[in-house]
Amino acid sequence: MLLYSIANLTLRNTNILIYMEASDQELFESIQQDRQDALKQLMERYWRPLFLMIDAALHDPSSSEDIVQEVFINIWNKRKTIQIKHSVKVYLFACGRYQLFREIQKRKIPHVAIESCEQYLVDPYDPSQVLQQQEMLQALETLVNQLPGRCREVYRLKREENLSQKEIAELLQISRKSVENQLTIALKKIRTGLARYIFFL
Repeated sequence: MLLYSIANLTLRNTNILIYMEASDQELFESIQQDRQDALKQLMERYWRPLFLMIDAALHDPSSSEDIVQEVFINIWNKRKTIQIKHSVKVYLFACGRYQLFREIQKRKIPHVAIESCEQYLVDPYDPSQVLQQQEMLQALETLVNQLPGRCREVYRLKREENLSQKEIAELLQISRKSVENQLTIALKKIRTGLARYIFFL
């Protein structure tokens, strides 16, 4: 278990009712102004959904609770530097998935019911990494658009439509070997083009 607990935060109860009616963005802005009671309200909204998502993959309630706690502790500790441009909810779940992926790596779990994990290698608490990921995704899209027609089509069906090689072969009326070859070509070109980045999709 973690040696510290969010339960130890000193809360100002006088503003709890106000924060119950606040939007997620308003809560986060209050957190950035050092309001621990706003953090408490955000936790009450999202602790259980985050826990259920993480425990569905780990099947370890104790560790799942620790991971959720780590998410909110990191948000509090890094509240002055975190940048959320869109949805606070989406950001929280991205943080939860990132922490979950780190736990999966540590345990070396071979098969886990979770979405493709490459994107979670980006630390959502680090604005520089988030920016790098955005730049990489733009570069990736450019590289995919530059692939030869059939190669691009096969890649998109595999990566974006999540079709199997067999399904792609049947859809395009080509052999599975041809699908495999086109994917190999696409991935080689993409990895070469993204060599300056740490992460790959």
